[in-house]
Amino acid sequence: MRLDGLRKTLHQVDKIRYRPALLQKIARGYFRTLVLRRPTLRVVEFSINHACQSKCGYCYAAKFRRPGERMLEVDEIRDIWRQSSEMGAVGSLILGGEPTLHPKFLDIVAALEPKKNIVTVATNCITLTEETIVELKRLGVFVLYVSINSTDPETNDLVRGYEGHYEHVMRVIDSCRRHDIDVMLPITTSKKLLPETLKLLDFARQHGMTASIGLMAPTGRQEGRKEELFDETFWTQLRELYDRNPGLRGDWDTNFTLKVGCPAGFEKIHVSPYGHVTGCAIQPMSFGKLPDEPLEDVVARMRRFRHFSKRSEHCIVALDEEFIGDYVDPSIDQPSTPYPIEDNPCYAGDCGGCGVERGGAARRFARRETRPRD
Repeated sequence: MRLDGLRKTLHQVDKIRYRPALLQKIARGYFRTLVLRRPTLRVVEFSINHACQSKCGYCYAAKFRRPGERMLEVDEIRDIWRQSSEMGAVGSLILGGEPTLHPKFLDIVAALEPKKNIVTVATNCITLTEETIVELKRLGVFVLYVSINSTDPETNDLVRGYEGHYEHVMRVIDSCRRHDIDVMLPITTSKKLLPETLKLLDFARQHGMTASIGLMAPTGRQEGRKEELFDETFWTQLRELYDRNPGLRGDWDTNFTLKVGCPAGFEKIHVSPYGHVTGCAIQPMSFGKLPDEPLEDVVARMRRFRHFSKRSEHCIVALDEEFIGDYVDPSIDQPSTPYPIEDNPCYAGDCGGCGVERGGAARRFARRETRPRD
């Protein structure tokens, strides 16, 4: 058990101390988890669209588009959040694509009740105006995730695939300071990008910002490309880096359990633009589709899944070779992700007695050597 994890969870206590109902809800989450030993949902990621101006080489959302399928409406997102909140969730993260491109972006923000909960927006900053920042503040948002990959403008723009991206980020950071909105840098790293990541951590510390580090995974535009992945030895080094930097935080160390580990399916879920539910935004398998069934049923299914129920101490989609081989690699041949997990033959042995049988649609997932996506 790590009190450091509790401290990092409540690092924005100055922003939420005037929200007694939220503080009580957070306390209930710890009580249910630590005392009653009942898993409690903590955060929901909503990818609300797939459109984006950037062309990041590691984008996990590159295959989110599903031609002919209807995306979730605002009222449906509101109801999903209602169900999540009833299950204990205290926060949501709005993702894309680039979420500010959604025509009803601010309506979706409002639907997640940012004055009652912790609502965070992840943005590439390109279309985020000061007027929108002011409106986000008015709605109750007090922290933005601002995407950046290098302190060098040219290097950053090359990685992001958009000329001038760095300048947009600096503009948004300045605007957030003027309006008392916290900025967090969510940094995706790989072996090649690690030196730049360490520079960004210094940059964040010098400018009073927090940061999180996400590991590149073989999904989206990185399908099949494993040469840049880290291993479990690096995970130990990463944990040491987290321990040395109070401003460095992530989903792994803000669990209600006060233990470092993957929260997928237990404390965190991700909802795709079309309502497909996954363990996190990077994982390419869906455990159900909303609003076709109650969220509670989908989460119960996820918690029986062997790779979630083992509560791995590290990021399984980036480091667990068995999980990657059985569930991530098969997504290469899928026209879009996430794919239905019941179609994967491995799931029959990992679903905790769910009754799924091998065969049928699962036959197209025959195991084979992986290859990079063209």
